Amino acid sequence: MRRAVLATCWVLLGAVSVAALTALPNVCKTSVVTESGKKYRLAANASTVHWGYFFESLKPRLVIPSGSEVTVEMITHHAGDDPDKMIKGDPGVEDIYKWGASMNIPTRGASGQGDGVHVLTGPIYVCDAEPGDVLQIQILELVPRKNPRTGKAYGSNAAAWWGYQFRTPFKTGKAREVTTIYEVVEDADGAVYALPDYQFTYGNTTAYKGPLTASCVPKSGSIPDSNVKVPWAQNNKFAPNYDIPCVNGRQQFTGYAYPGVLTQHPTGTEDYSIRGKFVVPANLHIGNIGLAPKFKPAEAVNSIPPLPTGGNMDNRRIGKGATLYLPVQVAGGLLSMGDAHIAQGDSEFDGTGIETSITGRFKVTLHKKAKLPKTLRGLNFPLLENKNEWHIHGYAYGNYLTELNPPGQVFAKGASLDKAFEGVYRNARDWLMSAWDLSEDQAISLLTVACDFNVHQVVDGNWGLGVSIPKYVFRVGDKKRYKPAVICGSSTPV
Repeated sequence: MRRAVLATCWVLLGAVSVAALTALPNVCKTSVVTESGKKYRLAANASTVHWGYFFESLKPRLVIPSGSEVTVEMITHHAGDDPDKMIKGDPGVEDIYKWGASMNIPTRGASGQGDGVHVLTGPIYVCDAEPGDVLQIQILELVPRKNPRTGKAYGSNAAAWWGYQFRTPFKTGKAREVTTIYEVVEDADGAVYALPDYQFTYGNTTAYKGPLTASCVPKSGSIPDSNVKVPWAQNNKFAPNYDIPCVNGRQQFTGYAYPGVLTQHPTGTEDYSIRGKFVVPANLHIGNIGLAPKFKPAEAVNSIPPLPTGGNMDNRRIGKGATLYLPVQVAGGLLSMGDAHIAQGDSEFDGTGIETSITGRFKVTLHKKAKLPKTLRGLNFPLLENKNEWHIHGYAYGNYLTELNPPGQVFAKGASLDKAFEGVYRNARDWLMSAWDLSEDQAISLLTVACDFNVHQVVDGNWGLGVSIPKYVFRVGDKKRYKPAVICGSSTPV
């Protein structure tokens, strides 16, 4: 009953208002949300997702107290790469991707309206969360979403123009964008794998349906660079430095313009020769999970570059068994998540992982600023913990919203492994000194002899690295032999 009342009050909220946001703390005091430890569910549909941005003024789709368990459905923004396998027959996904006669814009989706890339479910308002607090998100379970029509789950790996491979010449033929569709399978022992099904190439005339080029991007449109209120100074742009010619009132996308566009099969380029060539062990994880950042003036922020509050970290370790700690910058925290992957290697080299719709189960706990443990004091970056290690995140720009003016420069200036390495080193050094009382020289030595640095992603504008710090190193006097507690490169317990 409590969940039913909650859904009636908050799941179907529309446009934001100051009065409504001000009333949220009072809602948290009612019997609807005062009992911690309750279980909630946030289904994904056109009214519960937002395309491609974090926004402190976005109305919550769910309100929960600290200590709650919540199940969240996450829909991939690459479902359009094979609509028949990943959209058709799944009502929630169909609702997100549907088109109507009034949607006269060259973008995608019922709630997209030109906003951005990732389909993010939320936001979730956590009662009593205030700036300076830390939100703890334990990932209890991640399950691939099967299409109810077929009983199967599929994912897509798009080797697209933003991938690192486009920074160097191709060995065979000209540069090209190729998408690989994977089927998600489970063996008799319950192990999950991804099997490559087929590939296809973008750039031919049959790749996109007519409604997707119904009109041209308007001058001063709202398709965002760093936030949705930035006016465009030129026609034909849907993203910085990317012009699509407007001919007779239409734009024809000749390549992988951006995720979310529906591909019409057959494209004439389908290649099934990849079948049986290899198998990919699953490592289900969440590519984009974060809180709304505080941005002055209050504006929506692009979901592509990662932030101190999380977001598009694309870290394969953010999976089952992991606990994520995020600094709160706005009232309620406003937690959103999406961009889930069946698997991805460190770096997300070609532009994406195996992008798949996944349902997750989480426990959300609030840590108040006045009572933070030493490991969380002064936290200004996403901190990950699993059974085996602490994992520090760092980026080329720790907070590009405040370090760059305009913030949209991050897509050029943030593409730097040197800067990202400096960022993660500073975060790890400072955390070791604060949380474990090490001197700077002691921290430098420990990072060198016992810790592993990892390249999370080189495709998200603000490039990201991480460093894994084994918990065992702090068990001074423990004579038990060290044994890894998680599968290497993940948070999955051994």
